[in-house]
Amino acid sequence: MICFINRSSVDYDVRLQKYVQTCKETNTPYFVISWDRLLNAKFIDEHEHQLKLYCPYAQGKKIIPLLRWFFFVWYYLIKNFANYRVIHACNMENTLLSLPFKLLGKKVIFDVYDSQMVNIERKISSKVDCLILPAEKRLEQIGIKKENLKQFLEVENVPTFRQSFERVEGLKRDKIYLSYVGVFQKQIRGLENLLKMVLDDERFVLDIAGVGDGLETIVQEAATKCDRIHYYGKVQYNEGLKLMNNSDFIVALYYPYLPNHVYASPNKSYESLFLATPIITSKGTLVGEKVFNSNTGYVVDDTLDGLCRLFNNVDTIEFKQEYQIKCKNCESLWNSTYSDYLNTNLVGKYLNLVLTFTKKE
Repeated sequence: MICFINRSSVDYDVRLQKYVQTCKETNTPYFVISWDRLLNAKFIDEHEHQLKLYCPYAQGKKIIPLLRWFFFVWYYLIKNFANYRVIHACNMENTLLSLPFKLLGKKVIFDVYDSQMVNIERKISSKVDCLILPAEKRLEQIGIKKENLKQFLEVENVPTFRQSFERVEGLKRDKIYLSYVGVFQKQIRGLENLLKMVLDDERFVLDIAGVGDGLETIVQEAATKCDRIHYYGKVQYNEGLKLMNNSDFIVALYYPYLPNHVYASPNKSYESLFLATPIITSKGTLVGEKVFNSNTGYVVDDTLDGLCRLFNNVDTIEFKQEYQIKCKNCESLWNSTYSDYLNTNLVGKYLNLVLTFTKKE
């Protein structure tokens, strides 16, 4: 049996949902220790032990909620000690909580979502039974060589899509439709520049959904001021996909002066491929490098001018032809590489690895 530990609920975390779905489809026993931090989980998985404690993500380091989380995790790890063999811990703090159980014979998988404290992560990575990263290149960020790990597995952030969408053909309407669906963060996601560009330029319509970092008020004020900005708050995953599918461009900026953004492997890059909708992302990042090499979107400077400059020639035949090429490249790359990712990587590689861990030594 696998025990997943994550400081988000199953319904909130798309990456965790993939692992859970893989277990369900292969009848692999599992349970989840999770935290409903916004008290708004739409469902609780049948095998999920969920801490109900309000603690917004921007307040994730508050000591009292963290202590309650630590004891919650240990309680269920001890209570179910005889039932599981593998602990799959998402991110550093949950892996640290799990290491004592490795001394008691459990196998520990360290799944790095967001790199936090590189020096500590480097030390943990050499001690766990398997390190999982969304991109192998992020080993550079942690500063560890693959040969120094017991096991390494790359699990890209490829979402599992439960429905198909009829593509809205891009650049065929009287406005340029942009979408942003995701976490709000000040200064580092380009949201301020995006809002200003749309407010100042009547060519654009922006559908924006998400919460975080106190930006909800600013986005709502912009939407009240401008009828071309539509704010939807926090939406369920399929609702977010619908908004992106209705757009000509998916905006996913990760300004690289935040070190984590240099190696970010966001869901948005794969959602862009699935929806055959070009992405707008940042220079100097891993996702920007991938988008540039595959010609599936646009890579811009981390300034307002850099974003605006992209659309200088949007009405030309050349821009529209290149746009269609990018749409086709998105579709082709999705079909050739990622459409069956669940079977080829999660079932084919991840579960095979877990099975080796569950065998008695």
